[in-house]
Amino acid sequence: MKATPPQPVQEIEMIGEYFDKTAESISITFNLEELEKLVSSSFGTGASMNFTSATPPFSINPRWVKKITYRTK
Repeated sequence: MKATPPQPVQEIEMIGEYFDKTAESISITFNLEELEKLVSSSFGTGASMNFTSATPPFSINPRWVKKITYRTK
């Protein structure tokens, strides 16, 4: 198996818009491409997204999320 080089991380603001018209802003340091893949996979499977390395740790249930927007800082 070929090792993949570490991906660059950056400060990202994730804005979650929920079906009940509320919104939530979360700042996370992550690789944007990898984060987009994880969120896309979560929306496709309906599985919760767990961010255990965040302080404090949190999770997002995609069943309640209408849209996720990313802003890089």
